[in-house]
Amino acid sequence: MALAETISRKIHKLGLVPKLIKLLPIVSILLAISSISWILILPLNGNYRNTYISENALMPSQVTSFFRESEWNIVRGYREEISKLENQSIEIRNNQLEKWVNDLGLVTAYHNNGKFNDTLYAIMHAPRGDDTEAMVLAIPWETSDNEYNEGGMALAIALSRYFSKMSIWSKNIIIVFVENNQFPLRSWVEAYHTSLEETAGSIEAAIVLEYGKNGDYFDYYELIYEGLNGQLPNLDLLNTVNLIGYHEGLHCAIQDTPSTELVKDTYFTRLRTLIRGIIALTLTGIKPGGGCEAFSGWQIQAFTIKARGTKGPHDVTQFGRLVDSTFRSVNNLLEKFHQSFFFYLMLSKNHFVSIGTYLPSAVLMAIAFTFSSLGTILISGLEINSFISHSAKILTIFVIIEIICFILSLTLPLIKVDISILLIILSFIPLGLKSSSSSSFKLNKTTSFGLVALSLFFISLLITALLIVHFSLALLLGLFTLPLTFLAQPKPKLKTIICLLISNPFFIISIAGQDIFLGLVTSWHDLQCWTWFVVSLGWYSAWLGVAVGTLSGDFTVQDTTKKQQ
Repeated sequence: MALAETISRKIHKLGLVPKLIKLLPIVSILLAISSISWILILPLNGNYRNTYISENALMPSQVTSFFRESEWNIVRGYREEISKLENQSIEIRNNQLEKWVNDLGLVTAYHNNGKFNDTLYAIMHAPRGDDTEAMVLAIPWETSDNEYNEGGMALAIALSRYFSKMSIWSKNIIIVFVENNQFPLRSWVEAYHTSLEETAGSIEAAIVLEYGKNGDYFDYYELIYEGLNGQLPNLDLLNTVNLIGYHEGLHCAIQDTPSTELVKDTYFTRLRTLIRGIIALTLTGIKPGGGCEAFSGWQIQAFTIKARGTKGPHDVTQFGRLVDSTFRSVNNLLEKFHQSFFFYLMLSKNHFVSIGTYLPSAVLMAIAFTFSSLGTILISGLEINSFISHSAKILTIFVIIEIICFILSLTLPLIKVDISILLIILSFIPLGLKSSSSSSFKLNKTTSFGLVALSLFFISLLITALLIVHFSLALLLGLFTLPLTFLAQPKPKLKTIICLLISNPFFIISIAGQDIFLGLVTSWHDLQCWTWFVVSLGWYSAWLGVAVGTLSGDFTVQDTTKKQQ
């Protein structure tokens, strides 16, 4: 006790408490910088791992695929017929495909989603299976690049013919012919698990195939793997297709790697892939993707492969062998994918970082907002008891803000006005709080500082809640709201308004483009992507809390050092 009392007196004599309080904003900023720095050091040698197969049963490339030159003319024949259907309706196209797959002995059925054209799917029952497990090959009529998926359709029919001749399958194979790989495919997946009568068991893995009008040859393939709400396929599945591609002599691109840099492996190429991967995972479901995200939420491991280029050294049968050999590997599994990672960030097709390596970045960002919230309380110069006595009022105001944001989250998707005008209103109208001269809207100093502190702490809690299930969204949320942490320091009103403006979600969305806003407000209804609610109920409500506290109340910071002296 004597030692504690001596230390307490020494701290009081040196005036360390007010000095430490003034350092809290700096500590918060340093933590945020550390969070960003953590991401930047991940691509350095020694901080990432090489990919590997965890599940020995997969055994990729252990068996020779016979989908080779003998099948080339089959693909050409189907492609020629499918090219004639380009200007026909989906109904006519489906009728032709149904005849072909019925001739192969496959069972066909339709799904009508009520909004788009019917989706045709065919089931090949496994000769050695018990109809409890299945694999899916999905082929959209239109690729993600808005190109007629001529080669993909031809490959799908040729592969169906090839698969039907083999007696090795222990899992059923479902071929899905869908209008596009967005809502229609998602609707089929949802209906498969809820209402379709013709099913083939639990879907273990799915491949979305895109091979446009590339002809007989292509340069390399692109792999897309992001799912909805931060979900990713089991890393073993990606490693399997990449290992098969390696043995086929194919180059793989992920995250839009330029064709000239497919074989490069430098810090900057790894960093670029990492950053693009974080952004892509955050925007999955908001921007049109590769289609594999349609399988999210049902424990289905899925990816999309796209053929790139038209004059490369690789022929169309090699692209088909990627599907054949991957299905063979999945066919070997006696249980669901579970051995490898479900939480990871790719640096290249051969390098990744696991959750234990990248997670501290988001943790540091959450702690930065916690310190900023604490600093707001302490820098105010007010007694803690004052905040406790006003806690009911502070919570009431924040709950009212949440209710307003909840109403906005439900009504904004229904409002039929010019999007640019709507974004301007949501970005700038709250800043007009300062111009309100009515004393009824003025908050006292305790309420103002308490509301700002609560809003910053709310952001910290939001990042903490998201950092495991959706790390990318949690990290970007922290980065975009970082300017709010500067408001606890004495700032001119102009700088306060600038900090509020550049951290406003709808201002950032307006810069990103109107398509992002449209994707946000429709993503939940179409794909069950909940990013819109994180933005409207989390980010925007916290921003409104800070805006109300700083612009509609007494938010003057007292110099605690002089007071102590």
